[in-house]
Amino acid sequence: MPRVSKTIIVTVSLLFTLTGCFISGTDEDVQANSQETVAAAADIPAYDLSSLVIELPSGWELDKGDKLNYLMINERGEASGRISSSPYEANYEFKHALPNHSSVINDETIQLPAGDCRLITLDADNGPAASGITGTHNTYYGVVSIQDKVIYILDFTNLDKDLKSKQQFIDILNTISLQEPEVSQ
Repeated sequence: MPRVSKTIIVTVSLLFTLTGCFISGTDEDVQANSQETVAAAADIPAYDLSSLVIELPSGWELDKGDKLNYLMINERGEASGRISSSPYEANYEFKHALPNHSSVINDETIQLPAGDCRLITLDADNGPAASGITGTHNTYYGVVSIQDKVIYILDFTNLDKDLKSKQQFIDILNTISLQEPEVSQ
């Protein structure tokens, strides 16, 4: 047998082994297990951005054009923040890459009506590195954990360092709640 054929056979065998593909003893076992798995998954409601209820300041709107990232649009029509979601994990670790030219100046946990929130304040720059401009504004991240349901990740900035902006973000975070998703039958 040529060397290329042996390599292909070994590669395909490895793929089946590593990906967990196998041939079951009977089709009945596979069918029964699949139905049980689907039934169990159908009983668990899926929480995501469509479950989010949030109140924004007067004149603001929530742009839901992207189903994975909602945008908070301020009264001037500018994006002031973004919201995404993640499935709930008890030990969720926020692994977001920080924006260029920013550093964490505060990392705290606050209590919201919806659950715990990790509130991170970044000191951010408004300009290219060559400009030499540093620390021009704060950007805030809120990681809201709603027990056993969903995690919402929000970022927010008014492109300033005013403490009123942080309070405005906390006020928005305090309005978060859930609309129960419809369970498909």
